Amino acid sequence: MKKRLIYILLFLVLLQFNTSFAFGAGTSISQPQNQGSTILKGNIQRIDFVNNKITIVGFNDKKSTVNITSSTSIEIEGKEAQLKDLYYGQEVQIYLNGKRATKIIGFTEEDPDRDGYISPETRFRTGDVLFISKDSIEIKGKMGREKYRINEERTRVTKNGEIAKLFQVKPGDKVMLTFDDIYSAEVSNIKVEDDERHIEGILKGKIEQVDEKGKSILIKEPYIYKEGKWVPYGESKVKMKIEDDNIYDGGQKISLGKLREKKNKEVYAASENRYGVLKASKILIKSGFSVGYKDVVSDIEYGRGRMVVDKNPLYFHPGTIVVKDNRLVDYLNIDLGQDVFVYADMNEGKKVVDLVSIEGTGILDDRIDGTKILVYKGKIEDIYDYEIKIGKISYRLDQMVLDNNRFVEIEEPQRVILTDDTYIYDSQLRKSIPANMFMNSRYISINDIKDSTLRNRLKNNYYKNKIAYFVVRESVYGKEVLSINLVPQLQEYKQTVKTDYGTIGEIGKVDADRGTLRLIKVKNFNTLNKRWENSADETIDLSKSVILVNDVPLPIDEIYKLKGKSRVYLVKNRTTSEDTSYVLLVER
Repeated sequence: MKKRLIYILLFLVLLQFNTSFAFGAGTSISQPQNQGSTILKGNIQRIDFVNNKITIVGFNDKKSTVNITSSTSIEIEGKEAQLKDLYYGQEVQIYLNGKRATKIIGFTEEDPDRDGYISPETRFRTGDVLFISKDSIEIKGKMGREKYRINEERTRVTKNGEIAKLFQVKPGDKVMLTFDDIYSAEVSNIKVEDDERHIEGILKGKIEQVDEKGKSILIKEPYIYKEGKWVPYGESKVKMKIEDDNIYDGGQKISLGKLREKKNKEVYAASENRYGVLKASKILIKSGFSVGYKDVVSDIEYGRGRMVVDKNPLYFHPGTIVVKDNRLVDYLNIDLGQDVFVYADMNEGKKVVDLVSIEGTGILDDRIDGTKILVYKGKIEDIYDYEIKIGKISYRLDQMVLDNNRFVEIEEPQRVILTDDTYIYDSQLRKSIPANMFMNSRYISINDIKDSTLRNRLKNNYYKNKIAYFVVRESVYGKEVLSINLVPQLQEYKQTVKTDYGTIGEIGKVDADRGTLRLIKVKNFNTLNKRWENSADETIDLSKSVILVNDVPLPIDEIYKLKGKSRVYLVKNRTTSEDTSYVLLVER
């Protein structure tokens, strides 16, 4: 009798043990008295809207996947909800019948009844930025697309080991998101990986060898895309490191083993130079005869994978290589009206896009933090305490503002805010002027100014009615002048025509001793056809320029701080035999 009782007890213990591990040893499971089903508790890791499945994580990083049916009831804060109302990282309690969910209760971050355990994989997330706004960030990682909240006051951004601004985070950046509150979907810190991860260029060539063990590819007869055309790379063969998860044959991913079977096939490769090692961030196998177009995107349908460029219908897919601002981005980042260079394969009469290079730069675009950089040109009509009035250049020409990469006239004078931090520069004298002296010269000792010419100019109110460039940051708080470039030398030209134009490019080399920088990937804006046109590399003399790096003025004697690969925007004037740069905006 005792032996039989012992066997019964052992059986019950084993039964309880098996129940505990039915959904993973770490998942919290219990048997409710009134529901007649198992309860599963954890945090949402994945929602499969196609197959109606939900994956949650409980204790010890154990995962469970359950099925959702039309009869599954969903409740959040006591109110009826739908599957789309649940989100990644949310704590849930699921009532199960087998592996089918009969009821899901979702808890909000403020819910005092939720369990107090630490949810796994929510302290940090990594991936590529897909979209970012002042309120949210969406990344694309190994788990697919994930979206989190941003708080302008609490979310911090770090880049290159320094505190950065939100607008410096761009689509295509590789980021690590961290969370102070493990239950919150609000990001506490966005860490942007350094410039080593930026796209160095787009190569094309034929596969000579694939090393599966060493995870590398050898390309022969290589060419590199450079400002609208393919030019020889400079070497007969190029070896690149490669990863398995970013190789495409059309819209389908393939393995290194499959790529090995494509010997002598032509491929496109987005390359990055990571600490001296060339790596292929994305590879696409060429599949037809090539055609190229350069124009604006006049129509786009993401669902169909179709866009129209230069009146040509073109089709894109997940394997299409899209580059913007030296970053590899998703095809969802292609927008209407963008100036693009498109390279496509003609396959059975259908033009399938291999490469999209989004031209231009976003330095003067509206920013995600609600600010915008404006460049004005006009006369200094009046100077007030912490304010300045920008007036007409001449009786026939109003003050102007840089709009859509060209200067347009504004009828009304502009009053903008001056601060003690406004950087003021006389490009004729090549001298900077302290803002307080410029505003209040009548209240300070002019003798404190050592340069006699500058001292006399301030004493005699010389700068009134002289032409200047004004770099202004516009926000909800008004228009704040970041920098003023006084150009009295332009006064001698009768400013009845518009002689300014924009140039964009990338910093190649900085010569601090000579005060110059070498600009590569140069494009000049043609004000007649309103298009960016490729140009040769050039050396820029910065002696007459005001320089701003991420909105912070940089004196000419500190240009050694400028970093290669940074994107730049220049405002030039061509009233002399040589074009002169007066404004240099740098974003890094």
